[in-house]
Amino acid sequence: MEGGLRLGVPLSPHTVARLVLYLQELVRWNAKVNLTGLAEEADIIPKHFLDSLAACKVLKVGPGLIQPGPGRRVLDVGTGAGFPGLVLKLYDPELAVTLLEPSQKKAAFLHHIIGLLGVTGVSVLIVRIEDLKPGQAGPFDIVTTRAVKPELVLAEAPRLLAPHGTVLLFRANPLEAVPPGYRLVRQASFTLPFTNDPRTLTLLAPSPGS
Repeated sequence: MEGGLRLGVPLSPHTVARLVLYLQELVRWNAKVNLTGLAEEADIIPKHFLDSLAACKVLKVGPGLIQPGPGRRVLDVGTGAGFPGLVLKLYDPELAVTLLEPSQKKAAFLHHIIGLLGVTGVSVLIVRIEDLKPGQAGPFDIVTTRAVKPELVLAEAPRLLAPHGTVLLFRANPLEAVPPGYRLVRQASFTLPFTNDPRTLTLLAPSPGS
């Protein structure tokens, strides 16, 4: 996929084939169930799939960062139709991914596409993050979201994170000030392939003693 190359996240033919099937099912379901406000493949590919894949750049680059690999546990809050959690899982099958989605209809799609793709090591919880109990899942190495207010995720993440765990935020612009109780691990800005929309990935970790 050209978009992956532009991002610096090369995709194998097998991964591309699975992402294409994912895209086709998303468009088919979206005609009946409101999974995303985007209807055209030309919009969905960069703004959902490539935006999600961009996280791989931040999560596996640099010393001390959480790297995708065996045993890494990811919590995707308000995943919707699976972004970014399911896309990251398809890119790195070794990730253990939990998709948090309170909408029954969207969760139904997630169960459908997970079964269709034959993905293992991914679970769907129909619950909001504020109602998620630490014993239900986790602890997690990475907590991320593309749809839920960062303030809410940052407030709830510390009780769900493993030691040295991080929070990954998808933003339009760089963070102007580091939120209280956190330290900035890494921040990377780029433009989205095909649209040139500005994007910033911000990786934060709870400060010791916070």
